[in-house]
Amino acid sequence: MPTQRFLKLKEEKKQAILEAAVHEFSRVPYSSASINQIIKEADISRGSFYTYFEDKDDLMQYMLRGFRESCQAKVFRTLKESGGNPFAAAVQLLEAVMEQGEDGLGYRMYRNMLSDLSLVNQNHLFGISGFMLEDEAYRTFIKNIYERIDRDHYPIDEENLAYLVEMLMLITIKAVTQYYKNVVDKEQLLTVTRKEMQILEKGICNITTLQHGQRGESR
Repeated sequence: MPTQRFLKLKEEKKQAILEAAVHEFSRVPYSSASINQIIKEADISRGSFYTYFEDKDDLMQYMLRGFRESCQAKVFRTLKESGGNPFAAAVQLLEAVMEQGEDGLGYRMYRNMLSDLSLVNQNHLFGISGFMLEDEAYRTFIKNIYERIDRDHYPIDEENLAYLVEMLMLITIKAVTQYYKNVVDKEQLLTVTRKEMQILEKGICNITTLQHGQRGESR
C-alpha cells in the first residue's frame, strides 16, 4: 500500500502518477511494465517513486483496491439478482465482463495483467495473501457470500463454501483470461463455462445431500 507521503500529495500529482501507471500497464504485459516509463510520464524522480511505493506490485495493488471492491459489490449484486445462486452469479459476472467490450485503457490493463500472471501472482496483486482460507479478507468475503446464497437450495457450510468460491474464481478467471487472449469465440466460451458450472453445481448438491443423510443416520 502507498506511503503517507504519497497520500499527502496534491490530488493532481497523485492522479498524474496513477494515469502514467495505467498507460504503462495497458501498453505492455505486466512483467514488462517499466517503472522508468511511469516516472518519466508522471515527471517524478525514481527516488520519489520509491518513497511512495515499494515497487510496481505495490502500485498495482493500490490501483486494484478499488477494482477489487467493485468486483465484490458486483458479486453481491448478481447473487441477489440470481436468487442466491452462486453458479448463475458467476456466469452473470463473466457476461458482464464481456459486455464491457475491448475499448479503453482499463480493458487493456486488466487483459495484460491476467494474461501475463500466474494465479498465485494474481491473488497477490488482488490483495489475497497466502492460502485463501487463511486470509482474513477472503474469510470476510466468504461470510458475506454465505449470508446471500440460497441456503435452502444450497445447504452448505462456510468452510465448504470457501472451497466452492475458490473453484468458481478459478473457472471465471480462466474464462476471462481466455476471453482477453481471444483464445475461443465468446459464445463458445460462455457455453463451456455454463457446462462447468452445471457440473460443479451437481457435485455440490450431491455432497451436501450425502452429508445431510449421514447426519440423519447418526442420530
